[in-house]
Amino acid sequence: MTIENMMKDAVREGLFPGGTALWGTSRTIRGEVSAGKTCIDLPDSMPVSSETMFDLASLTKPLVTAALSLLFAMDGRLDIDAPLSEYLLDTRKTPLEKVPFHRLLSHSSGLVGWAPLFRECRPENAREGLRKSILSLPLSYVPGTRSEYSDFGYILAGWILELVGKNSLDRLFDERIRTPLGISGAGFTPSSPGSPLANRTFAATEPPEEGSTSLTGIVHDEHSRLLGGVSGHAGLFGTAKAVWELSKPWFGEGDLFPRGWLDRFRTRQEGTPWTLGWDTPTAGSSSGKWFSSFSIGHLGYTGTSVWMDLDRQIIIILLTNRVHPSRTNNRIREFRPAFHDRIMEEAFSEGS
Repeated sequence: MTIENMMKDAVREGLFPGGTALWGTSRTIRGEVSAGKTCIDLPDSMPVSSETMFDLASLTKPLVTAALSLLFAMDGRLDIDAPLSEYLLDTRKTPLEKVPFHRLLSHSSGLVGWAPLFRECRPENAREGLRKSILSLPLSYVPGTRSEYSDFGYILAGWILELVGKNSLDRLFDERIRTPLGISGAGFTPSSPGSPLANRTFAATEPPEEGSTSLTGIVHDEHSRLLGGVSGHAGLFGTAKAVWELSKPWFGEGDLFPRGWLDRFRTRQEGTPWTLGWDTPTAGSSSGKWFSSFSIGHLGYTGTSVWMDLDRQIIIILLTNRVHPSRTNNRIREFRPAFHDRIMEEAFSEGS
């Protein structure tokens, strides 16, 4: 079965309403296919295309937060080995006081994976309320002894980057990453007035509550939405090509990242499958069976993913809106590894 037919079959079988896949190397795009519709609520909704903007969800973590952390560490503005109390004064006399910043990036800080803290916070005091709620959480484990994937660690990391960079995370992303790389198809709060992305076509996600309309151009994640759509864990939107462009520096392409710091951020941390920002292949990984051990990748809750084989300079990006119209559809879990295997076999095997 061809890559295009796999995408079309996935849409027809209801794995996701629409999606775009892109594959290639660190220097060239070898293929891109799109299938399905941006929204199933309307019979005349636009088909998904290479220009469709997706809610990238947790791809924000490596492509924005980890990337900015690397850049600020390079500048000497951020000491990733320093305790959190050096940057967030309200972590003092909390269990997080002596936890080094880098543990936020490798999900080994002790923070719990997730809790519906957004329900406790009032919109008019969202940031302070959420910070207080996060810092009041008991640790799930002793920091550094294991890992537990946590949005809250990246929310804290995003706030620290704003303090260090003296600007909002979306503006730091624009100044340090998007503009230097010449990327036009990615950004935060794309549907806000005045956004250069406001007129783009967006893949719909889930209605925020029963009876409401599906979200388009507004972040799906509740904690990011509470914070106005700008957070270290979620909030970035982009096209498949934009994800490829944002991923290229992690191969060592260009001069955005210096080699020494790049090597540290791409190295798996002791006792965890995570690097400083990225997942790595393990048994049953969504990457499938053909990515080498020197690979990094990440998933997004909305149905997005990127995997890079750093040895072979291969990248595969899959962007879908599997949470439309409901997050209960998890069938993409079985699709991802099979899809990655198909692309590796068709596009990157010897003789292809």
